[in-house]
Amino acid sequence: MPRLEQFHIKIKTGERPLNEKPRYVINGFALEFDELSGGTDSGQTLEATGSPGSFPHTLLLCGPEEGTWDIEEIEATYYPRAEEPYTLRFDRVTLDSESDLNLWHPRPGPVYEV
Repeated sequence: MPRLEQFHIKIKTGERPLNEKPRYVINGFALEFDELSGGTDSGQTLEATGSPGSFPHTLLLCGPEEGTWDIEEIEATYYPRAEEPYTLRFDRVTLDSESDLNLWHPRPGPVYEV
């Protein structure tokens, strides 16, 4: 498992917005993003960068403490130490106080045509 130096996410909010500051959890530790731009109102896109500098056993995007947050799509780019970055896309999801989204997925393996 590579050390995750940084990750960058783009989140397009759906109908129900997030009414608080977004946060993430890595290996059980809740953190705020290092950089934020854009917004989480309905139809807006948020760009956020986290710099955990750790080996991610778990990496979660937290649901709101109150209410729900509709997410249309997420694009996450991971920057592991001594490796090329890679990007994954996530489909529509709704988060609330009882749910978080697992953002940590190792680099997909190579695909070969035979």
